[in-house]
Amino acid sequence: MTMPQIMGMMQGLQEAMAASKAEQEHMQADLTASQARNDNLHHTNEELRRGWRDVDEPETATPPREFSTPFSQAILETAIPTRSWGPK
Repeated sequence: MTMPQIMGMMQGLQEAMAASKAEQEHMQADLTASQARNDNLHHTNEELRRGWRDVDEPETATPPREFSTPFSQAILETAIPTRSWGPK
């Protein structure tokens, strides 16, 4: 093998290494962006889960028991939803 051939081979290898490095940097940038999107989706998913918990477990109001009433204990212990279901 002659010196110009060796030099040509070395130049080709250097170019291949530079292209490989550029591709690796591009892949790392894609991975970082994917991780950021994943974190954002995870945060959104947690917010949605908290929202569904609020819907599944509505707050209820219990009437005050400080006064006498004609209602039975079963009626007094029935939870009253805080959300109105009637027409607006």
